Amino acid sequence: MILRLAMIGFGNVGQEFARLLVSKRDWLLKYKSLDVEVLSIATKTRGSLSSKKPLDVERVLKELNNNGTLVKYGPESTTHSPINIIEETEADLMVELTPLNIDSGRPAIDHIKRAFEVGMDVVTANKGPIAFAYHELRNMARSYSAHFRFEGTVMDGTPIFSLVERTLPGCEILGVSGILNSTSNFVLDEMNKGWSMETAIKEAQKRGFAESDPSLDIEGWDAAAKITALANVLMDGRTTPKAVDRKGITGMTQTDIKKAAKDGKKIKLIATASKSGGAVNLTVKPELIGPDHPFWSVDGTSSAVTLRTDLMGDLTILESAPLVGQTAYAIFSDVLLTVESIRTGTI
Repeated sequence: MILRLAMIGFGNVGQEFARLLVSKRDWLLKYKSLDVEVLSIATKTRGSLSSKKPLDVERVLKELNNNGTLVKYGPESTTHSPINIIEETEADLMVELTPLNIDSGRPAIDHIKRAFEVGMDVVTANKGPIAFAYHELRNMARSYSAHFRFEGTVMDGTPIFSLVERTLPGCEILGVSGILNSTSNFVLDEMNKGWSMETAIKEAQKRGFAESDPSLDIEGWDAAAKITALANVLMDGRTTPKAVDRKGITGMTQTDIKKAAKDGKKIKLIATASKSGGAVNLTVKPELIGPDHPFWSVDGTSSAVTLRTDLMGDLTILESAPLVGQTAYAIFSDVLLTVESIRTGTI
């Protein structure tokens, strides 16, 4: 089987996924009878490519590494917009990896809609569409008989959505809580060691997992988008990040951290989704936890989520110090699950 991809967004995750396709090509052919080709790549500032023939992915990666742009790659170079590339490509599946827009989830939502309309399946690691328009997109995918997967939107490559989908049949998710933002968790952990917030943020930026503007993380917006995505998919939330009762860690001081430690506790930024009277309530806020809490040992860039279920009690999943490779794996696994569904004729 040949699967042709269009990649809309080609930052760190997209490039790592491309490397994964190169390194696993022989494995895919041998064990999955699958040849994955990339026909189109769209970037915001470094040029885009579109071709009817497979792109040389290794050459694309070298071009970006050596020159920082794809503008002079060759006749495949294009100035077309992502929507135009989606409309003109002959790809079977779109991988949507543009950055999060916390205000609306766009243009990623529009990319996904257009991909469905032109007959493509979709895999995304962009949490915006799931946080702002999950039910609309899920219904649209079904109406077009398209596959739609998004495991990488919340906890990198950790299987949360597929865990519930494939291994918890009949379980109702009554609540979700988690440490979902690596930067905030790292900053709080370093403050617990005596660092100032400013120094901890600079260190997170130096290590490459915090943005130059860390406000989405520190003010709780990233965690809000993630808990909304979890609630929408797992609890029929039908809500957006704007509805989250949100408080970040901006106001945390060394005094707060020291007082918590003196009382034998830690401060963690915890996102929660709970049901009340048929409604799903969402919060993101700093909370005091003790050694008996399942998130006590979730330090540094690690993350964790607890699912509260009606039949299996509480299930807690820990992801230890993820890197960009874990998110790339989420895309890879979603592609494989999509191929499996295509072969079995299921949606």
